Amino acid sequence: MARHKEHTLKVTKRIGSPYYQISGTYNGQRVRESTGQKTLARASIELVRIMDDLDCKMDVSSTFNQVSDVHLSLITKKTANKDCEYSKKLGKFFGDTAMSDIGFRPKQFKEPFHPLNQYLMTRAKHDLSITTINKELAFLNLLGQKAVVEYGLLKQWTPVRLVDRDEATFYGFNPPGQKLALQPEWQVTLLNHLPEYLRDAALFSINTGQRDSVVCSLQWDWLDCDGKDTMWHFKVPASFMKSSREAYVVLNDVATKIVDKYKGNCSPYVFTDNAGWALTSQHCYAYRMARSHAGDVYPEIRNTDVHSYKRTFITNLYNAGVPHDWVQRLANHKLPDVTELYNVMGPEMRITMHGYLQRLCNITPTLRLQKGVANG
Repeated sequence: MARHKEHTLKVTKRIGSPYYQISGTYNGQRVRESTGQKTLARASIELVRIMDDLDCKMDVSSTFNQVSDVHLSLITKKTANKDCEYSKKLGKFFGDTAMSDIGFRPKQFKEPFHPLNQYLMTRAKHDLSITTINKELAFLNLLGQKAVVEYGLLKQWTPVRLVDRDEATFYGFNPPGQKLALQPEWQVTLLNHLPEYLRDAALFSINTGQRDSVVCSLQWDWLDCDGKDTMWHFKVPASFMKSSREAYVVLNDVATKIVDKYKGNCSPYVFTDNAGWALTSQHCYAYRMARSHAGDVYPEIRNTDVHSYKRTFITNLYNAGVPHDWVQRLANHKLPDVTELYNVMGPEMRITMHGYLQRLCNITPTLRLQKGVANG
Protein backbone atom coordinates (compact mmCIF):
# COMPACT_ATOMS: atom_id res chain seq x y z
CA MET A 1 0.00 0.00 0.00
CA ALA A 2 1.24 3.48 -0.79
CA ARG A 3 2.65 5.65 1.95
CA HIS A 4 0.22 8.55 2.33
CA LYS A 5 1.14 12.20 2.80
CA GLU A 6 -0.40 14.50 5.36
CA HIS A 7 -3.82 15.61 4.25
CA THR A 8 -7.01 17.41 5.26
CA LEU A 9 -9.39 14.90 3.67
CA LYS A 10 -12.61 14.36 5.58
CA VAL A 11 -15.50 11.95 5.17
CA THR A 12 -18.80 13.79 5.47
CA LYS A 13 -22.38 13.19 4.51
CA ARG A 14 -24.01 15.66 2.19
CA ILE A 15 -27.37 17.07 3.18
CA GLY A 16 -30.08 15.43 1.13
CA SER A 17 -27.81 12.66 -0.16
CA PRO A 18 -27.58 9.07 1.15
CA TYR A 19 -23.90 8.88 0.18
CA TYR A 20 -20.78 9.99 2.04
CA GLN A 21 -18.35 12.26 0.24
CA ILE A 22 -14.64 13.02 0.63
CA SER A 23 -13.39 16.61 0.54
CA GLY A 24 -10.23 18.50 1.45
CA THR A 25 -6.67 18.64 0.15
CA TYR A 26 -4.14 15.89 -0.43
CA ASN A 27 -0.53 16.87 -1.00
CA GLY A 28 -1.58 20.24 -2.33
CA GLN A 29 -4.39 18.92 -4.53
CA ARG A 30 -8.03 19.78 -3.89
CA VAL A 31 -10.22 16.71 -3.63
CA ARG A 32 -14.00 16.50 -3.64
CA GLU A 33 -15.82 13.36 -4.72
CA SER A 34 -18.51 10.94 -3.67
CA THR A 35 -17.57 7.60 -2.12
CA GLY A 36 -20.71 5.95 -3.43
CA GLN A 37 -21.08 4.41 0.03
CA LYS A 38 -23.95 4.81 2.48
CA THR A 39 -22.12 3.74 5.65
CA LEU A 40 -19.24 5.52 7.38
CA ALA A 41 -17.22 2.31 7.65
CA ARG A 42 -17.35 1.62 3.91
CA ALA A 43 -16.78 5.28 3.13
CA SER A 44 -13.60 5.20 5.28
CA ILE A 45 -12.36 2.21 3.29
CA GLU A 46 -13.09 4.15 0.12
CA LEU A 47 -11.04 7.06 1.51
CA VAL A 48 -7.97 4.82 1.74
CA ARG A 49 -8.54 3.63 -1.84
CA ILE A 50 -8.83 7.22 -3.10
CA MET A 51 -5.59 8.18 -1.36
CA ASP A 52 -3.89 5.18 -2.96
CA ASP A 53 -5.13 6.35 -6.35
CA LEU A 54 -3.85 9.86 -5.68
CA ASP A 55 -0.47 8.42 -4.73
CA CYS A 56 -0.37 6.52 -8.00
CA LYS A 57 -1.23 9.69 -9.90
CA MET A 58 1.69 11.47 -8.26
CA ASP A 59 4.19 11.01 -11.02
CA VAL A 60 7.39 9.86 -9.35
CA SER A 61 9.04 10.29 -12.76
CA SER A 62 7.96 13.92 -13.21
CA THR A 63 10.63 15.53 -15.32
CA PHE A 64 12.63 18.62 -14.55
CA ASN A 65 10.76 20.57 -17.24
CA GLN A 66 7.37 19.55 -15.84
CA VAL A 67 8.25 20.65 -12.32
CA SER A 68 9.94 23.82 -13.58
CA ASP A 69 6.93 24.79 -15.72
CA VAL A 70 4.59 24.48 -12.74
CA HIS A 71 6.96 26.49 -10.55
CA LEU A 72 7.39 29.31 -13.08
CA SER A 73 3.62 29.57 -13.51
CA LEU A 74 3.14 30.19 -9.78
CA ILE A 75 6.02 32.44 -8.74
CA THR A 76 5.77 36.19 -8.26
CA LYS A 77 7.61 38.80 -10.32
CA LYS A 78 9.91 39.37 -7.34
CA THR A 79 11.77 36.12 -8.02
CA ALA A 80 10.77 35.44 -11.62
CA ASN A 81 13.90 36.72 -13.37
CA LYS A 82 16.39 34.63 -11.42
CA ASP A 83 14.17 31.55 -11.35
CA CYS A 84 13.71 31.74 -15.12
CA GLU A 85 17.46 32.08 -15.55
CA TYR A 86 18.21 29.04 -13.37
CA SER A 87 15.43 27.00 -14.99
CA LYS A 88 16.81 27.73 -18.45
CA LYS A 89 20.36 26.71 -17.51
CA LEU A 90 19.32 23.54 -15.71
CA GLY A 91 16.68 22.71 -18.31
CA LYS A 92 19.24 22.65 -21.13
CA PHE A 93 20.93 19.73 -19.40
CA PHE A 94 18.17 17.91 -17.51
CA GLY A 95 15.04 18.81 -19.51
CA ASP A 96 13.13 15.53 -19.76
CA THR A 97 15.19 13.79 -17.07
CA ALA A 98 13.06 12.43 -14.24
CA MET A 99 13.52 14.38 -11.02
CA SER A 100 13.80 11.07 -9.19
CA ASP A 101 16.98 10.40 -11.19
CA ILE A 102 18.52 13.75 -10.28
CA GLY A 103 18.18 14.02 -6.49
CA PHE A 104 21.21 13.25 -4.30
CA ARG A 105 24.70 13.72 -5.65
CA PRO A 106 27.44 11.18 -4.90
CA LYS A 107 31.08 12.15 -4.89
CA GLN A 108 32.55 12.50 -8.37
CA PHE A 109 35.15 9.77 -7.96
CA LYS A 110 32.46 7.28 -6.87
CA GLU A 111 29.89 7.90 -9.63
CA PRO A 112 31.30 10.17 -12.34
CA PHE A 113 28.38 9.38 -14.69
CA HIS A 114 25.65 10.46 -12.28
CA PRO A 115 23.54 13.14 -14.07
CA LEU A 116 24.47 15.84 -11.57
CA ASN A 117 28.18 15.11 -11.76
CA GLN A 118 27.95 15.21 -15.55
CA TYR A 119 26.17 18.54 -15.24
CA LEU A 120 28.96 19.94 -13.07
CA MET A 121 31.59 18.79 -15.53
CA THR A 122 29.73 20.57 -18.34
CA ARG A 123 29.17 23.79 -16.40
CA ALA A 124 32.81 23.91 -15.27
CA LYS A 125 33.79 24.60 -18.89
CA HIS A 126 32.10 28.02 -18.68
CA ASP A 127 34.55 29.62 -16.23
CA LEU A 128 32.05 29.77 -13.33
CA SER A 129 32.63 30.34 -9.64
CA ILE A 130 31.69 27.91 -6.89
CA THR A 131 29.14 30.49 -5.73
CA THR A 132 27.36 30.50 -9.09
CA ILE A 133 27.14 26.71 -9.43
CA ASN A 134 25.91 26.32 -5.85
CA LYS A 135 23.13 28.84 -6.51
CA GLU A 136 22.00 26.65 -9.40
CA LEU A 137 22.08 23.51 -7.22
CA ALA A 138 20.21 25.36 -4.46
CA PHE A 139 17.50 26.27 -6.97
CA LEU A 140 17.27 22.61 -7.98
CA ASN A 141 16.72 21.75 -4.32
CA LEU A 142 14.03 24.41 -4.11
CA LEU A 143 12.21 22.86 -7.08
CA GLY A 144 12.45 19.38 -5.58
CA GLN A 145 11.12 20.47 -2.20
CA LYS A 146 8.24 22.43 -3.71
CA ALA A 147 7.40 19.52 -6.02
CA VAL A 148 6.80 17.41 -2.91
CA VAL A 149 5.29 19.86 -0.46
CA GLU A 150 3.34 22.27 -2.68
CA TYR A 151 2.93 20.93 -6.21
CA GLY A 152 2.21 17.25 -5.57
CA LEU A 153 4.50 16.14 -8.40
CA LEU A 154 6.94 14.02 -6.39
CA LYS A 155 6.62 11.62 -3.48
CA GLN A 156 9.99 12.56 -2.05
CA TRP A 157 13.11 14.55 -2.77
CA THR A 158 16.60 13.87 -1.53
CA PRO A 159 18.42 17.21 -1.28
CA VAL A 160 21.34 17.68 -3.64
CA ARG A 161 24.67 18.18 -1.94
CA LEU A 162 26.35 21.48 -2.83
CA VAL A 163 29.89 21.71 -4.17
CA ASP A 164 32.55 22.06 -1.49
CA ARG A 165 35.97 23.66 -1.99
CA ASP A 166 37.75 20.35 -2.69
CA GLU A 167 35.25 19.48 -5.40
CA ALA A 168 35.45 23.01 -6.80
CA THR A 169 39.18 22.46 -7.28
CA PHE A 170 38.54 19.05 -8.84
CA TYR A 171 36.03 20.40 -11.36
CA GLY A 172 37.86 23.67 -11.96
CA PHE A 173 35.29 26.11 -10.57
CA ASN A 174 36.70 29.47 -9.57
CA PRO A 175 36.90 30.23 -5.84
CA PRO A 176 34.45 32.84 -4.54
CA GLY A 177 35.83 36.31 -4.98
CA GLN A 178 34.92 39.67 -3.58
CA LYS A 179 32.97 41.60 -6.18
CA LEU A 180 34.18 45.16 -6.59
CA ALA A 181 32.71 48.57 -7.22
CA LEU A 182 33.65 50.11 -10.55
CA GLN A 183 36.51 52.56 -10.38
CA PRO A 184 35.96 55.66 -12.61
CA GLU A 185 38.29 54.45 -15.37
CA TRP A 186 36.82 50.92 -15.24
CA GLN A 187 33.33 52.40 -15.43
CA VAL A 188 34.01 54.27 -18.66
CA THR A 189 35.80 51.31 -20.24
CA LEU A 190 33.07 48.79 -19.39
CA LEU A 191 30.13 50.98 -20.37
CA ASN A 192 31.72 51.94 -23.68
CA HIS A 193 31.94 48.23 -24.57
CA LEU A 194 28.24 47.66 -23.85
CA PRO A 195 25.54 47.89 -26.54
CA GLU A 196 23.56 51.10 -26.20
CA TYR A 197 20.48 49.64 -24.49
CA LEU A 198 22.61 47.92 -21.81
CA ARG A 199 24.79 51.00 -21.44
CA ASP A 200 21.74 53.12 -20.67
CA ALA A 201 20.38 50.57 -18.16
CA ALA A 202 23.79 50.38 -16.50
CA LEU A 203 24.19 54.15 -16.28
CA PHE A 204 20.67 54.38 -14.85
CA SER A 205 21.60 51.75 -12.24
CA ILE A 206 24.77 53.61 -11.27
CA ASN A 207 22.80 56.82 -10.77
CA THR A 208 19.84 55.32 -8.88
CA GLY A 209 21.39 52.40 -7.00
CA GLN A 210 18.61 49.99 -7.89
CA ARG A 211 19.04 46.24 -8.10
CA ASP A 212 19.10 44.65 -11.54
CA SER A 213 15.68 43.03 -11.02
CA VAL A 214 14.10 46.39 -10.16
CA VAL A 215 15.64 48.24 -13.11
CA CYS A 216 14.46 45.56 -15.55
CA SER A 217 10.96 45.62 -14.01
CA LEU A 218 10.40 49.39 -14.14
CA GLN A 219 7.11 50.27 -15.83
CA TRP A 220 5.84 53.54 -17.23
CA ASP A 221 2.73 53.35 -15.06
CA TRP A 222 4.96 53.78 -12.01
CA LEU A 223 6.48 57.07 -13.18
CA ASP A 224 5.38 60.24 -11.37
CA CYS A 225 6.67 63.74 -10.73
CA ASP A 226 7.15 66.13 -7.80
CA GLY A 227 6.93 69.75 -8.86
CA LYS A 228 6.67 71.11 -12.39
CA ASP A 229 8.29 68.31 -14.39
CA THR A 230 11.55 68.77 -12.53
CA MET A 231 11.86 65.86 -10.10
CA TRP A 232 10.72 62.51 -11.45
CA HIS A 233 10.49 59.21 -9.57
CA PHE A 234 9.18 55.67 -9.96
CA LYS A 235 6.88 54.29 -7.29
CA VAL A 236 7.78 50.58 -7.16
CA PRO A 237 5.22 48.16 -5.62
CA ALA A 238 6.35 46.15 -2.60
CA SER A 239 6.06 42.85 -4.50
CA PHE A 240 8.98 43.88 -6.74
CA MET A 241 11.32 44.84 -3.89
CA LYS A 242 13.68 42.54 -2.02
CA SER A 243 12.66 44.30 1.21
CA SER A 244 8.97 43.62 0.42
CA ARG A 245 8.31 47.32 1.03
CA GLU A 246 7.07 49.91 -1.42
CA ALA A 247 9.96 52.06 -2.66
CA TYR A 248 10.59 55.28 -4.56
CA VAL A 249 13.27 55.45 -7.23
CA VAL A 250 14.20 59.13 -7.36
CA LEU A 251 15.89 60.30 -10.57
CA ASN A 252 18.73 62.76 -10.88
CA ASP A 253 19.35 64.61 -14.16
CA VAL A 254 21.39 61.77 -15.67
CA ALA A 255 18.72 59.16 -14.92
CA THR A 256 15.97 61.51 -16.11
CA LYS A 257 17.68 62.00 -19.50
CA ILE A 258 17.90 58.24 -19.94
CA VAL A 259 14.21 57.77 -19.09
CA ASP A 260 13.24 60.59 -21.47
CA LYS A 261 15.13 58.80 -24.21
CA TYR A 262 12.91 55.72 -23.90
CA LYS A 263 9.53 57.43 -23.64
CA GLY A 264 7.28 56.21 -26.42
CA ASN A 265 9.08 52.87 -26.81
CA CYS A 266 5.71 51.06 -27.25
CA SER A 267 6.38 48.81 -24.27
CA PRO A 268 4.93 48.92 -20.75
CA TYR A 269 8.51 48.51 -19.53
CA VAL A 270 11.07 51.30 -19.55
CA PHE A 271 14.15 49.30 -20.54
CA THR A 272 13.99 47.09 -23.62
CA ASP A 273 16.50 45.44 -25.91
CA ASN A 274 17.05 46.28 -29.58
CA ALA A 275 14.08 44.11 -30.56
CA GLY A 276 11.76 45.93 -28.16
CA TRP A 277 11.55 43.11 -25.61
CA ALA A 278 11.68 43.96 -21.91
CA LEU A 279 14.99 43.16 -20.27
CA THR A 280 14.92 40.14 -17.96
CA SER A 281 18.43 40.79 -16.64
CA GLN A 282 21.39 42.98 -17.50
CA HIS A 283 23.63 40.00 -16.79
CA CYS A 284 23.22 38.59 -20.30
CA TYR A 285 25.60 37.34 -22.98
CA ALA A 286 26.21 40.85 -24.34
CA TYR A 287 27.13 42.07 -20.86
CA ARG A 288 29.51 39.17 -20.25
CA MET A 289 31.22 39.75 -23.60
CA ALA A 290 31.58 43.47 -22.85
CA ARG A 291 33.01 42.70 -19.41
CA SER A 292 35.47 40.25 -20.98
CA HIS A 293 36.70 42.81 -23.52
CA ALA A 294 36.90 45.55 -20.88
CA GLY A 295 38.86 43.09 -18.74
CA ASP A 296 41.55 43.03 -21.41
CA VAL A 297 42.16 46.70 -20.55
CA TYR A 298 41.57 46.49 -16.79
CA PRO A 299 41.74 42.86 -15.56
CA GLU A 300 40.03 43.81 -12.29
CA ILE A 301 36.79 44.40 -14.23
CA ARG A 302 36.43 40.62 -14.53
CA ASN A 303 35.81 40.60 -10.79
CA THR A 304 32.70 42.77 -11.14
CA ASP A 305 29.10 41.97 -12.02
CA VAL A 306 25.86 43.87 -12.55
CA HIS A 307 25.47 44.20 -8.77
CA SER A 308 28.68 46.24 -8.92
CA TYR A 309 26.54 49.06 -10.30
CA LYS A 310 24.89 49.38 -6.90
CA ARG A 311 28.25 49.09 -5.13
CA THR A 312 29.51 51.90 -7.37
CA PHE A 313 26.43 53.99 -6.56
CA ILE A 314 26.98 53.62 -2.81
CA THR A 315 30.71 54.32 -3.11
CA ASN A 316 30.02 57.45 -5.15
CA LEU A 317 27.48 58.72 -2.60
CA TYR A 318 29.99 58.40 0.22
CA ASN A 319 32.67 60.07 -1.90
CA ALA A 320 30.20 62.90 -2.57
CA GLY A 321 29.77 63.47 1.18
CA VAL A 322 26.23 62.10 1.52
CA PRO A 323 25.41 61.23 5.18
CA HIS A 324 25.32 57.53 6.05
CA ASP A 325 21.59 57.38 6.90
CA TRP A 326 20.70 58.97 3.57
CA VAL A 327 22.96 56.56 1.71
CA GLN A 328 20.98 53.77 3.37
CA ARG A 329 17.66 55.26 2.29
CA LEU A 330 18.82 55.92 -1.27
CA ALA A 331 20.07 52.32 -1.55
CA ASN A 332 16.73 50.99 -0.21
CA HIS A 333 18.45 49.45 2.79
CA LYS A 334 16.46 48.97 5.99
CA LEU A 335 17.52 51.39 8.71
CA PRO A 336 17.91 49.94 12.23
CA ASP A 337 16.05 52.83 13.89
CA VAL A 338 12.47 51.73 14.58
CA THR A 339 11.29 55.32 14.13
CA GLU A 340 12.17 54.97 10.45
CA LEU A 341 8.99 52.90 10.11
CA TYR A 342 7.01 56.10 10.71
CA ASN A 343 9.10 58.19 8.33
CA VAL A 344 6.66 58.56 5.44
CA MET A 345 8.26 58.99 2.02
CA GLY A 346 6.62 62.29 1.14
CA PRO A 347 7.59 64.98 -1.37
CA GLU A 348 9.90 66.73 1.11
CA MET A 349 11.97 63.59 1.61
CA ARG A 350 12.12 62.93 -2.12
CA ILE A 351 13.35 66.50 -2.67
CA THR A 352 16.17 65.85 -0.19
CA MET A 353 17.00 62.57 -1.92
CA HIS A 354 17.03 64.31 -5.30
CA GLY A 355 19.48 66.89 -3.96
CA TYR A 356 21.90 64.20 -2.82
CA LEU A 357 21.55 62.26 -6.08
CA GLN A 358 22.35 65.40 -8.06
CA ARG A 359 25.85 65.24 -6.59
CA LEU A 360 26.48 62.14 -8.70
CA CYS A 361 25.99 64.19 -11.86
CA ASN A 362 29.25 65.97 -11.09
CA ILE A 363 31.26 62.77 -11.39
CA THR A 364 33.33 63.26 -14.54
CA PRO A 365 33.18 59.69 -16.01
CA THR A 366 29.41 59.65 -15.69
CA LEU A 367 28.99 63.02 -17.41
CA ARG A 368 31.39 62.11 -20.19
CA LEU A 369 29.59 58.86 -20.88
CA GLN A 370 26.18 60.50 -20.65
CA LYS A 371 27.05 62.78 -23.56
CA GLY A 372 27.89 59.73 -25.64
CA VAL A 373 24.61 58.05 -24.69
CA ALA A 374 22.57 61.14 -25.43
CA ASN A 375 24.06 61.34 -28.87
CA GLY A 376 23.17 57.66 -29.30
